[in-house]
Amino acid sequence: MLNNLCAMKKSKEKKNPAEKKKTAFIYSGIVIGALLLGTGIGVTIKLTTSQAEVDYTGFNPSAYQDDASKLLNEFQKNPKQDFSESELVNIGLEKYRQCENSYSIGVGAAETIVNQTIRNAQIKVGNQYFEESLSRSSMVSIATRVKQDGIGNGDLLYKGKASDTEIGEYPSEATYYTSDGYKENWGKTLDEMFIYIISDASVNQENCSKEILENGNIKITLDMNVDIASYYYKIQMKSMSNLSGLPVFEYLRHTYVFTSDMTLLYSHANEKYQAKMAGIAANIHNDIKYYYHANEKINIPQLNEQINYSIEGEIDYE
Repeated sequence: MLNNLCAMKKSKEKKNPAEKKKTAFIYSGIVIGALLLGTGIGVTIKLTTSQAEVDYTGFNPSAYQDDASKLLNEFQKNPKQDFSESELVNIGLEKYRQCENSYSIGVGAAETIVNQTIRNAQIKVGNQYFEESLSRSSMVSIATRVKQDGIGNGDLLYKGKASDTEIGEYPSEATYYTSDGYKENWGKTLDEMFIYIISDASVNQENCSKEILENGNIKITLDMNVDIASYYYKIQMKSMSNLSGLPVFEYLRHTYVFTSDMTLLYSHANEKYQAKMAGIAANIHNDIKYYYHANEKINIPQLNEQINYSIEGEIDYE
């Protein structure tokens, strides 16, 4: 079902060594900035030999996704039931999705040719949704905001620039997508919130774990199948970063922390993959921490209103 494609053909254009070095530097700078925006996380990057991407012809992602709403109902009826690690994560994520109000803050950094800062935010207020991604260095200044009013009413995407680590500047014009069009191009609608396919069929169960911490919180680690779990994520990354093709993952390892009643507190993504842009292949290591605030309300900002990305006082969950 998931067949490897042939690697991209090398360019036949000949350049002298100085030109090659200069071109590689320029392209790698572009790749770094674009990929950081696409993932919303810090990366370590080096140019490398291209790997063949996965062929998803005939792949049915819904066949691998659990019914999270059903799992949450089962948990609420019998929380002592023996759930697998992936089922527990789905229960916690679904409980978070169903909150009337919530927000999360993601903070990361990139060590590349130049240092690069990353910020990400999600906000839900009733039936309104918002996301922002910022990526900034001496070479790159990129920002996006997306707004969604209600479910099924489409999404507005604003592309601007990051004028500072935590400040984006946006034009008044937005690109409108229908809900189906946005998911087709960006992997998920804002009300879905989480991009990964999570189920027993999409994780390597022997490498997953559950731990009850001293404070009673539940820590779950998932080692995910690199081709199944990342399907929608790859679509998002390709569109966001204008990649030459879908990324190829080496590993996806995520940690989640929930309270004893499965209220989501924290997640940590540790992922390595290869992506291609402008003929350049790059090995990328993602590392970002997200802090979640279930049942807490902050207002969705106006177009050029700054978000408070401070995580002072947040618990170190690991």
